[in-house]
Amino acid sequence: GGSLVAIKNTLIMGALTVLICGFIGTFLAFFVHYFDFPFRKLLDKVLLLPLVVPGLIIVFAFVQLYGESGMITKTIENILGLDGPPYTFMGLPGILMVHAYTQYIYFYMNVSVAVKDLDRSVVEAAINLGASPFRVFGTVIVPYIAPALISSAILTFMTGIGSFSAPNIIGGGFKVLTTQILLAKANLYMDLAAAQVVVLSVFAMSYMGIGRYYERKVSFQTGTREHLIQPMRIRNNMARGFMSLIAVGIVLMIFLPIITIVFLSFVKPGTWMIEIFPKEFGLDNYIRIFTRSRSLAPFMNSLKMALIAAFAAVAMAIPAAYTVTKTKTRLKPLLEFLLMLPFALPASAIAINMINGFSSLLLGKWIMLPLAYFVSMLPMAVRSVTISYERLKDQYSEASTNLGAGGMTTFTRVVLPLVSPGVWAGFLLVFIRSLGEYTISAFLYTASNRPISIAMVNSMFEFEIGLAMAYGALVLLLTAMGSSMLRRLQGNIE
Repeated sequence: GGSLVAIKNTLIMGALTVLICGFIGTFLAFFVHYFDFPFRKLLDKVLLLPLVVPGLIIVFAFVQLYGESGMITKTIENILGLDGPPYTFMGLPGILMVHAYTQYIYFYMNVSVAVKDLDRSVVEAAINLGASPFRVFGTVIVPYIAPALISSAILTFMTGIGSFSAPNIIGGGFKVLTTQILLAKANLYMDLAAAQVVVLSVFAMSYMGIGRYYERKVSFQTGTREHLIQPMRIRNNMARGFMSLIAVGIVLMIFLPIITIVFLSFVKPGTWMIEIFPKEFGLDNYIRIFTRSRSLAPFMNSLKMALIAAFAAVAMAIPAAYTVTKTKTRLKPLLEFLLMLPFALPASAIAINMINGFSSLLLGKWIMLPLAYFVSMLPMAVRSVTISYERLKDQYSEASTNLGAGGMTTFTRVVLPLVSPGVWAGFLLVFIRSLGEYTISAFLYTASNRPISIAMVNSMFEFEIGLAMAYGALVLLLTAMGSSMLRRLQGNIE
């Protein structure tokens, strides 16, 4: 019975996530790229933030803001003079709220690309012929952005049904497959866990398959245009002001959870429980992390494991990407499929498969966790390196060989320097993602390699909110540094 409820809930959660994120992401893509107004560029940059902020951190920030004793909840309660919280943040509504914040990103990115290419003259012609804006949207714009909508829906559904942080921490009684799998594993029902993993994986894979099929059907090529389309200027000052206001509002909403975490990480331990907002601040939480070995361990563990995963992923991605792009082997389709597989599988499925696959060899060993990070993040590294290889012109290596350099010399002297931005980008991506990783960690961590995400959860349950937030702020700091380096690199690649 429990499994069936979980399956039904998982599908409901996935479908609602797609609808909510589709609406938000598509709206934002049009808002940012169709019109021209102040703060537009800033908004575009800020909207990409959820890519690098670990989901777990967002969940905790939301609990502190919107949970039943959250700062915003209490503020509303006081202003309106209510006896209890005006809304519940537990269960499905809470999960969907977190998803809305973290997962609109696929729709936003894919639809943005389509909107930038959208031919404005066609839209204007339709409006001049007397079509209503809704009619124009339905008949002119939707067919054009359909491929983007479909591929975004696939990705969003897959991340939606594989979601673990939100259901595990604020799901309450709302059971989904990922949390049930962890429960089965904790009670050592490995067969049940494996069966639930199969169900979850089948959903993800079949959805991906169907989506790919439709993507191919609808992706029609429109003639490529030479000129870049300029966003529509808004002449009405009222409208410009209103749009800038919305933009600033969205930026604030996105930054609010991040600011919350940093703000609460400075709260003196044990001082803030009665009032809505904390009053006493200090560096106590950070001093504790860096002076007590027990508190420092998770930070060092995460750092070490993220580095190992990143090195391993890059070491594997360089030959793999080379094989996929530059060679003509028969095994290419198989290799491509294997490289994409971890991308299609939810993280909890990867974790359980790792346990079942390596149980005799490595179970309970320190290396299991970085190994699992590596397996799940490998596709990102491969994609990053592949892009660099695709831009690499064969003439360079041919010229070098013709001048009498050996294969190895050519590779190290000519090829590697040219693809290094892609290699570094892949390295940083895996490093950033592994640092705050929670799902795989929850399944595989041991006493010897407790990562920062698990330390955060433990601190929260021991009511050491400031400590949890300090861990979160440290992860944010490292991811921010990593992603600013990434941006420079991607600037170089292009």
